[in-house]
Amino acid sequence: MYNIFERISAMKQTIQTDDSLRELCTHGTPDFPLQINHDNISDFQDNYIRCHWHSELEISLVTEGTVLYLVGGKSFRLCAGQGLIINANTPHMMTPAKGSARFISMIVHPSFLYGTPGSFLEMEIIRPYLDSPELSAVPLDPEKGDSGLLAMFREVDRLCLGKPFAYQLQVHGLLCTAFGSVIRRHQEKLRPARTAAPGNLQRLQMLLDYIHGHYGSPLSLTELSAQIPMSRENCCRFFRQMTGCTISQYLNDYRISRSIYLMKNTDLSVSSIASLSGFSSASRFAAAFRKKTGLSPSEYRRNHFITTVS
Repeated sequence: MYNIFERISAMKQTIQTDDSLRELCTHGTPDFPLQINHDNISDFQDNYIRCHWHSELEISLVTEGTVLYLVGGKSFRLCAGQGLIINANTPHMMTPAKGSARFISMIVHPSFLYGTPGSFLEMEIIRPYLDSPELSAVPLDPEKGDSGLLAMFREVDRLCLGKPFAYQLQVHGLLCTAFGSVIRRHQEKLRPARTAAPGNLQRLQMLLDYIHGHYGSPLSLTELSAQIPMSRENCCRFFRQMTGCTISQYLNDYRISRSIYLMKNTDLSVSSIASLSGFSSASRFAAAFRKKTGLSPSEYRRNHFITTVS
């Protein structure tokens, strides 16, 4: 069964980073520093987008399913129709909360908004936003008055897909208007930031990599804390501070997401999937799965995927 995962993983996307977890990819061009991606999380290796950061702002719009975002030590669970603005230089990762999930990522360099380096716009408006630890992530919810902002970002996506004449001017205007609204709304939070220690990001990635590589086996807190290394108590505290959830919550969610992936991509029985996903028994798997999704594994498979297992 290892070969099944190996074969599927070979075709997956992955985020390439340096030792500090900075993404190595260049987004957009110097003349038009904006890149838009339409992604399915299941297309990425291990069914999640690993922890990374970049010097650009990122607007993420969920279009299908539910996505768990871990951004600068905060967690956000967003459904289709909601969005999140992730600040520049902020470590973040994404994983589907239930099954697969699709989203649009708009990655834009701050200079697209302020123009000339050292200008009033940069130093008095954009830079204080970029440097605010309280604005590491700004959620967007249509039920909380953000319909206009979400509509502007969707229009940016539409223009960049269609590329009508002079669309760049419209895109620039929409992004400036949107961020002007966001910054004005959070004016009281504009203040210098504290940057996350690179060593903490590396330790978090070491823990996540170990969990993702060993979730199919029993994992003890002693085993996990030895990877950093930290005491078990400090390891628990560190993980919660960095991700917003406990190790057991994250591990359970990850095991459920991997089980859903196997349901979709294999004909394995539910009991085999339970074992491969790290659950000690089919009954424990069924209970955890129902608590997370509201359905039994068999019901979920019948309702969401064409392939069924007798």
